[in-house]
This record gives sequence, C-alpha cells and structure tokens, in this order.
Amino acid sequence: MKYGLRIILILLLIPAMSRSQELNALQQALPTIKDSNQYVDALNRIALLSYQHNIDSCQEYARKAFAIAVRRQYDKGRADALNNIGIVYDLANNPSLAFRYYSDALDIYKKIKDSAQAVEVTMNIALVLQERGEDDKGQLYFRNAIDWGRHLRNDSVMALLLVNYLSLYLDHIPQDSFQIYLDKARYIATRDHDQDAMVMVTQTEGMNDLRIGKRSIGVALLKEAATTALAHDANYVVLDILQALGDYFIKDEPDTGLAYYQQGLQIAETQHYNTYTKSFSRILYDYYHARGNLAGAQPYAEKLMTIYSGEDTTNVFSGVDYIDYAVATKELENARTRDQNRKLVILILSIFSISVAAIGLVLFQLYRLKQQHAVTLEALNNVVNERNNQLQQKHEFNNKLISLLAHDFRQPINTAKNLTLLLKDPDALSRDEMQLLVQTIEVSSDNAIDIFENILQWIKRQLSGFSYEPVPLSLRELVDEAMRPFLPTGEQRHVALVNAVSETITIHADRELLQFINRNLIHNAVKFTPDGSFITVSAHLTRNEVIVCIQDEGKGINPSKLPQLFGAKKELKYDSEKEKGAGVALMICKDFVDRMFGRIWAENGKTKGAMFYYALPIPGK
Repeated sequence: MKYGLRIILILLLIPAMSRSQELNALQQALPTIKDSNQYVDALNRIALLSYQHNIDSCQEYARKAFAIAVRRQYDKGRADALNNIGIVYDLANNPSLAFRYYSDALDIYKKIKDSAQAVEVTMNIALVLQERGEDDKGQLYFRNAIDWGRHLRNDSVMALLLVNYLSLYLDHIPQDSFQIYLDKARYIATRDHDQDAMVMVTQTEGMNDLRIGKRSIGVALLKEAATTALAHDANYVVLDILQALGDYFIKDEPDTGLAYYQQGLQIAETQHYNTYTKSFSRILYDYYHARGNLAGAQPYAEKLMTIYSGEDTTNVFSGVDYIDYAVATKELENARTRDQNRKLVILILSIFSISVAAIGLVLFQLYRLKQQHAVTLEALNNVVNERNNQLQQKHEFNNKLISLLAHDFRQPINTAKNLTLLLKDPDALSRDEMQLLVQTIEVSSDNAIDIFENILQWIKRQLSGFSYEPVPLSLRELVDEAMRPFLPTGEQRHVALVNAVSETITIHADRELLQFINRNLIHNAVKFTPDGSFITVSAHLTRNEVIVCIQDEGKGINPSKLPQLFGAKKELKYDSEKEKGAGVALMICKDFVDRMFGRIWAENGKTKGAMFYYALPIPGK
C-alpha cells in the first residue's frame, strides 16, 4: 500500500514539476513499485516524458511496459505503450507504422471507454495522416477529436489538440475563429499549468502574426517560445520553431536563417529525431547547392546518404517489429482462450462431483433457481427503466411541442394587436390607409391560421412519439414562407428581409421542425437588428451538407456567451427579458436540429451583426 501511494503522489504532483524533475522522480520510484499495473503506468509515463530528449529511451521504456501489460492482461497499459511506440515511429519518419500502432491503441481505448486517451490518439492519427499527405482524412480525424473533446469532463488534452489544428491549417481558418480557438487553448493550458501547451500557444500565435504581417511581434513570440521550450527540455517543439524562424529569415537575412537551421540540425541529431535531421539536412544542402557552394553542401549530402541508408534498415526492422507485436497479441488471445477453457473444465468437473450427492444436487438446483430469479428481476427492472426513459422523453418532447406552438403564435398575434390599436382612432386614417390597414390585418391573420393548421396537423402525428421522416423541400420557398409573418414589422421599422437562397437548393428535413427553426432565427434577427438595416438568409451546398445562414446587422453576441448559446441556461445571465426569451427558443432549435442529425452554431460578423448557421445532411452522403 505504501509503494502504491508513493507513485500516486508522484503523479499528482506532475503539474508542479518540470519534465526533468518528474522523469527523475519516476525513475527513482520504479524499484519501489510492487503493483504490476502501476509499474506499467510508470514505465509508460517515463517513455512519454523521454521522447522530447531521447527517442531511444522512449522506445525502450514503452516496449518494457508493453511486454508486462501483455502478460498481466492490462489493456490500458497495453494501449498506452502502443501509443508511445507509435510516437517513436512517427519521430523516426515511419508514418505508416506509426499509423498502425496509433490505430491499435485507439481500438483498445474505445474498448475500455477511455475517452480522454481516445481523443489524444485520434489527434496523433490526424497528424500522421497530414504528414502522409492525406489532408482530407487528417481534417476528418481532427474534427472527430475536437467533437469528442468537447464532452470530456477533464478537457486538458483540448489545449494541444486545438493548437495542433490551428498550426496545421493556419491558412484555412478565419481570423475570428482562429482567435476563439487560440484563446480557448491558452485558457486550458494556463489553468492546467501545461508548459508544453503554453509554448505551442505562443508558437502558434507568433506564426499567425507573421502570416498577417506583424513581423516584429511574430518573431518575438517565436523566440520567446523557443527559449521557454529549451528551458523545459521540450526539444521536439523547439525544432518546429527553429525551422519556422529559419524559413522566415533565409530570404532577407540568410546568415540568421542558416544559424537557425544549423541549431535545429544539431538538436535533431543529438536527440535522434530522424525526420527533423533529414529535413534540416535537406534544407541546408539545397541552399548551398543552389548557390554552387559544393564544399558547403557536401557535409549535408553525406548526412542525407546516411539517413536514407538507415531508413532502409529501419523499414525492414519495422515490418518485423509489427509482426512480432501481432504475434504477441495473438498469443495473448490464445492464452485467454486457454484460461477460459480451463475454467469451463473445472466448472464441469465441479458440477459432476456435486451431482453425486443428492444434497449437493438439491443445493445446486436451489442455486440455479436463485440465479434465474435474479436474472428475471434484473430483466424486469431493465424493462421498467426503459419504459420510464421513454415516458420521460415523450414528456419532454410534448413540452417542446407546447413551447413551439406558443412561440410561433406570439409574433402574428402581436402584429395583429399592434395593427388593431390604430383602429381606435379611425379619424386619423384616410380611407386608403384604413383599407391598407385592414388588408394587412387580414394577411397577418391568414398567416397565423396557416401556421396554426400546419403545426396542429404535425403535432397530431407526433403525439404518440417523435418519428423523423425527412422529405425533399424547396429551401427558398420555405424561407419565403417563414419571412411572411415578419414583413409587416419589417415595413414599420424599415428592415429589409432578403431571401438570397438559390431556387435550385433542395433540403431534406421534417417541414415543421425546419420551419420552427427558420421562423425563430428570423424572429431573433428582426428583434435584435436596428431599424433601417438588412436581414439576409443565404445557403450553400458542401459535399455532405446544406448549410443555411441567417445574418443580421445588430450589435452581435457577447463572445463569452457564444459557447453556451444553445446549451443549458441555468447559470447564464441575460441582459434583458428579450434576450432570455430568445435563449429558451434557441435551446429548442438545438434539440430539433439534433433530431434531424444536423448541427447549429453562431458566430459574430467581422464588423457587425451576428450570423446563425444550421446544417442538415444530404441523404446518401
């Protein structure tokens, strides 16, 4: 118990230690750890800490951890070891083998429901796919990792995930979205005292400043990140920064750029990072060779020849290594099968022995009856729980139907009320104005009746339980219909409602669910946009989705409220009752979009206003 407590305390103190301190503490504690699983955890942690400064040590500790985890049938230890071995081959410029080990680790993490580690190894797979040039697959894995990470209670891994995503796809992310992601990563890294993540946040911010022309600020941030990374032995991060600084200076200040490349090459060779050794050697060779300086290019040509020769040997060994791993895994499965068979034989012999004596047989039958009774009770309990869940879901859905009905009738009734107030003083209106007013009331009433009839028929179909049956619909016609109840208010306030949806776009959805979403988002836009402005509804197709945007020209949304806009509202403070009402309706919109297997989100415009998006899948995609 004392030894187990010691290793647990060391792991709890990790945020307060530097990498070297933690590594030394774990290595010193290894001989005192008696529990096999904790010993495997310590080996895997040492391997993970070692890859920044000694890739050979990382591999040695990971293989030891894997061997013990296989013998002990410790799945988490086996998955952690596979992840570490994947890192080794990733750094050794063998992305194919790294992908295999990462994938095997991911399968185990999913099996044991370790969501945090599953998110991290999914990020590693995305990085490998990007390195292999499979950019579309890499982005898909990144999006999956980010989606999973949002649901984690302990979201520490999200800092590294977000900065890696921003670094790789810097040129494809809008600046306002980039800043939101970067601020989120910085918050998590600062909260968790994650020095590596803080360095990568600074590095990513510096690269972005260089991209948008803030030269002095960007260079200063990259130098700051490099200095901090070196001080904490984060050599792998330093190499990326040194290469970025070299690339930036090589054209205008070649001596400075070459110095950064050479410093990176020295670190890469010392730490056995073959990928970076080859990368820096290739850059330096190309630089001197392009200028006809053969004497300067020769040392780097020799390094490249040595690396390429070593890669052939490594690739052969790697294939054998993975075969050994597969054989070890098969032997583990065989051992488990033998163990299960042995237990089965023992059970049969036990039953046979008990059957010899009558008393034993009676006791065995009673035991069997008791077990069957317990199974029956459990099955009945499961049925009751399932029915309770179904009733709860139906209850919640019916409450939403009532909210939907109340929400959709508020606008046309308010419009009719406001118009009838003008009739209190009929002498103030001309005959033509009176006729126009009556006509407007009639149109508004017809709209309310149409909405009522459509929703009423739909609710009757859904009262027995929600059934989603999407049908093809003309999106432009739906938007025209959804805008109609707000046209009188728009004319009074000189707010133009613009339908910019192409007539060729067809969307597959439940009509009334979709119209509730359209009416609510348009209603919110009318509510929060100033007089004399525009509200525009547009849409476009992607490979898999139809994406719809409702854009206003209001003051936008407080950035602190954006992440919670469609979630639970218990702790969210509203600035007004108007805002509170909109928030409750947005929760229903989110629920309806989820029921149609879509997604919904909001962003602020670059200069003003807010943009609400929802996306629904294209069938068969």
